[in-house]
Amino acid sequence: MGDAPTKDEVREAYAAAMIAALGMTKSRQRAEEIVQNAFEAVMTTRPWSRNDRPYKQHVVGAVWSLTSHEHTSKRADNEAKAAKAWQRDEPGTKARSPEDATLHRAEEEGRQTGAEAELDALDASLGDNETARRVLRCRREHDLVKAREIAEELGLPVEQVYRANESLRDHLRTLRKNRNGDEDE
Repeated sequence: MGDAPTKDEVREAYAAAMIAALGMTKSRQRAEEIVQNAFEAVMTTRPWSRNDRPYKQHVVGAVWSLTSHEHTSKRADNEAKAAKAWQRDEPGTKARSPEDATLHRAEEEGRQTGAEAELDALDASLGDNETARRVLRCRREHDLVKAREIAEELGLPVEQVYRANESLRDHLRTLRKNRNGDEDE
């Protein structure tokens, strides 16, 4: 087994690992998971020796490695999704011209961008309703729909999630009404 780091070395390694993980994942929750897994790995399968390198460097290396392996393991899935999205024409039917396919894809991406912009506007319209903001972010980041799943993810009672969903629907209706009213003028 490896050497035992001092408390100061552990604190310094944790701070550096969180910075590295946040930079790679852009998600605090995901970064915390990766850092926790890295510390687990350092204590079990990736022992540290004071003679090799500083503890902080060893832990950050474990974070980088775990993140890299996770990304690599998802590569095949991502490539399959991309291929499926691009190859929508069925065999035996007339295929779209490349121009039509590109135009169709641009329209799809435009709809996605519009939806993202609408969700950003909804988030901005929530004011100090922190529960609704947390529910919206949870739905966006984790693709959760059911109130029970969102409540479990956020550690909230289901009733609060129901109220937050009501508030989100009301805010979205108001945003759409204002947007459509502006288009008529």
